[in-house]
Amino acid sequence: MSRTSPSTGRQGGGGAGGAPANSAAVVKHKIVLLGDQSVGKTSLVTRFMYDTFDQQYQATIGIDFFSKSIPVENHTVRLHVWDTAGQERFRSLIPSYIRNSSGTLVVYDVTSRASFLSTFKWVDEVRAERGEEVVIFLVGNKTDAADRRVVSTEEAQRKAAEYNLGFMEVSAKQGTNVKALFRKMAEALPLSDDNENRGSNGAGGGGGQPVVLGKQRDPFLLTPSRMREGSRNGAHNGNGGAENRQGGGCC
Repeated sequence: MSRTSPSTGRQGGGGAGGAPANSAAVVKHKIVLLGDQSVGKTSLVTRFMYDTFDQQYQATIGIDFFSKSIPVENHTVRLHVWDTAGQERFRSLIPSYIRNSSGTLVVYDVTSRASFLSTFKWVDEVRAERGEEVVIFLVGNKTDAADRRVVSTEEAQRKAAEYNLGFMEVSAKQGTNVKALFRKMAEALPLSDDNENRGSNGAGGGGGQPVVLGKQRDPFLLTPSRMREGSRNGAHNGNGGAENRQGGGCC
């Protein structure tokens, strides 16, 4: 990790010290956000972590690291979320960010066709590094800008099915479907710790069987007609987990 600033120490629910009460049932997974610059990756993470939105854009430099727990059925998933820079000058670092990850959110801007077309290069890069054992969601952000939309839900859904990806559209600005997205990711991840899944060499194999969307589970699609329901569910779920942030002070 290229950023070494201390955690802000923000805490959510859970047991003593910010840990979930049932620590024996906690599984930990690293997920990485990828996508072109300005698609809203950091805004998506900020909405998920702190339920806020910063109107002022500031590019991520290198990487930021966040952590949050999500209760899922009879266990808790601890997500270690890596927010990456979208600038081309950081592209060579992406393989090191992807390494040892369990899941990836590949984000595009629904008002930018170029960012949508780039997503499949990101997907190819993830699979070149991690093979089929990683869970990947295609995420269309900025649905609040409906009058400027150039990528339809139907087109993105077809591409997600073609590439065997989960799919969801969100609005980091309005908070629509953001909690639902991370919950669906948590539900799609293996029931064993990511370190167990990869074995001692970090290259796959070991204690768990990865969940691959389209094989063990169908890709999840949340269309605009279901967005309001997803937003309500996210609000009902609340933050409900220990939160912290490590990395630089980017937006």
